Amino acid sequence: MFIVARVKMRVGVFIPVYRESEQLEPLLRGLLADPYPDREIVVCADEPTERTRALISELGDVVKWRVSAERLGKVNALNAAVAENPCDVILFLDSDIEVRQEGFIGRVVEEMDDFDLIEIKKKIIRDSFVARIVNYDYLSANFTNLLFSKYLGRCLGFNGSAFAIKRGAWLTLNGFGKEICEDLDMATRTYIAGLRFGYAEATEVYNKVSPSWRVWVKQRKRWGAGQAHWLTHNYRMLLGSIVDHPKVLIAALLIIFPSLPMLTATFAFPDTLYVNAVSFGLILLAGKQLLFIPPIVAMLLGVAALKAFTALILVLAIFAGVFYYFARRLGYAFSLPEFVFFFLVYNPVWLTISITSLLREILWKNHLNLDWKI
Repeated sequence: MFIVARVKMRVGVFIPVYRESEQLEPLLRGLLADPYPDREIVVCADEPTERTRALISELGDVVKWRVSAERLGKVNALNAAVAENPCDVILFLDSDIEVRQEGFIGRVVEEMDDFDLIEIKKKIIRDSFVARIVNYDYLSANFTNLLFSKYLGRCLGFNGSAFAIKRGAWLTLNGFGKEICEDLDMATRTYIAGLRFGYAEATEVYNKVSPSWRVWVKQRKRWGAGQAHWLTHNYRMLLGSIVDHPKVLIAALLIIFPSLPMLTATFAFPDTLYVNAVSFGLILLAGKQLLFIPPIVAMLLGVAALKAFTALILVLAIFAGVFYYFARRLGYAFSLPEFVFFFLVYNPVWLTISITSLLREILWKNHLNLDWKI
């Protein structure tokens, strides 16, 4: 739809920062050293600290700064910055991003050839326990968008910390919508508009994650509120998409929330059938070895517990295999103990927050005191 010849592509790199970020200076220096010739870097700084102001003074001649003494919000700041700085390709990078690839901007331009927008592969800087577990969250999101790109050519959701969009597509969408999850909202509108989506598997960035679980919970509450609002306003379209593309959409849901089957697997088989099948097998074994008699007794006394445990081990093994395969495919780290924690603790907590947020949205329109300005 919106194809621009590579030789004519002017790239605008837009970076929002609230107060300050440890990654901002190395990110800017890396982008300034990038050999791509026709690019402009714009930083939207809300309530900059002394540290950020020092960086503004130092790099003011080579980086454009859009500074606000008060908090404008990410959506407001970025929409205004893009409007003020025309370019062919709009590249968004959060201030907690680290770029390690040489010729990064050129790689992005090459990836844009056949698409209206692309999601850039994101990895985690694994410098804390929280970061090592969030790694699997990012793996699931990247895996999902790889499926969207390959099988649909459109996308229902992407991580807005690093993505690129052509200006024609941006104008068609009229920029970011004023939503808590502005990237999720934009992705949905690109899906409805039929814009071509690509997953940049060969181009990657690294995200810095706070080592605090308290910060993680606060962030997920905000995301949960945004997702709930998005879901209640788009459920008809989503149901239609599931009908049209059941394999991809259901697979995406299970990848994002692999703990979901764990909550329902214990109800998959009738108790009588389950007990009869396992009892018969153990009785046959007990005919040769008396040590199989205690399991029969234990099973009859705790069918539900045994059934739940069996289902849990089966589902865990299946998802561990799937995540391991795609971790190898996408170049992510994989550790079985970390994944077990992700599967048994992290993802169920995130799923619970999501469900609770949805119920709150339906019943009370999600009246949360969020420390966040759109």
